[in-house]
Amino acid sequence: MEPLVLIGIVGAAAVGLLVYGLYVLATRRQTILAERLETYANIEEEAARATAAEFRQQNPVQRVMHLLLGQGYVSRLEETLAGADIPMRPSEYVLLRLTLAAVGFVFGLFSLGYVHSGVALAVAGWFVPAVMVRVHHNRRQAKFVRQLADALMLLTNSLRSGYSFLKGLELVAKEMDDPIAKELNRMLREVNLGATIEEAMMNLGRRVQSPDLDIVISAYLVQKDVGGNLTEIMEKVAETIRERLRIQGDIRVLTAQGRLSGLIVGLLPLAIFTFLLLKAPDYFRIMFEDPKINLLGLNLPVGAVILLAGLLWQLLGGYLIYKIINIKV
Repeated sequence: MEPLVLIGIVGAAAVGLLVYGLYVLATRRQTILAERLETYANIEEEAARATAAEFRQQNPVQRVMHLLLGQGYVSRLEETLAGADIPMRPSEYVLLRLTLAAVGFVFGLFSLGYVHSGVALAVAGWFVPAVMVRVHHNRRQAKFVRQLADALMLLTNSLRSGYSFLKGLELVAKEMDDPIAKELNRMLREVNLGATIEEAMMNLGRRVQSPDLDIVISAYLVQKDVGGNLTEIMEKVAETIRERLRIQGDIRVLTAQGRLSGLIVGLLPLAIFTFLLLKAPDYFRIMFEDPKINLLGLNLPVGAVILLAGLLWQLLGGYLIYKIINIKV
């Protein structure tokens, strides 16, 4: 395929994705309404499904993406974006990644003049949003856990003063900062719109995805079924979480050298390869020329096989370092 034809195809795809993104932004209010009905009100579940179905009929691209990606993947992506507090639909997020990949490929092919440079930038454009979402989610989750022990102590004091459990949560949401205040307010809105406390807490656990919060939810559910002093239970849970945070801090200090070594070992070869690929593309040209080898029915250059093997060993080394320093508490 001629380079100009390939550039035209990828450019047309990028423009199409951009136009669709603008259309999604223009109809955002309608989609947000359907999501709020489905998220916050179990009593309006059928209405929310009808609204979502109607919108999908008006939006064939979104329906195709559900078919291609699968409902399970879309649901997990919704939970990830909600946990990271990123106000985007899964379809918008996937389209953003596709657009960045297409723009990166066109830029690398047109500006640098090499197909593999465009491929490298396309891969970077596809994975950078996912990395940013994961980093933002982890930071928000860590901040939530740091606030959790203080929030439980405030909840315990409110229960001792005669507040109910829901009133205590309202007080915590009012006195604490984000992200715990925002998540608790969302949970309380679900309860006010008809969800049970158990369902709202389970939804909170799925959004935050924190083992410490799972301890709190489990303690509340067990107390509700078995009985007991909720104030004392929450106080013990707060002490447990504080101790877990202290031990995790000690472990992070002791494994700091290993984490730094793993980061350098994992990123340095990739950084050097990317730098040479962009600055001196001819340096790797010999790796993709003859001789070739028949591997799994494919006639591949020996140099490309060597690069692939090196990448696999690099990933294996990074995984082993991660397993060594990732100590569960």
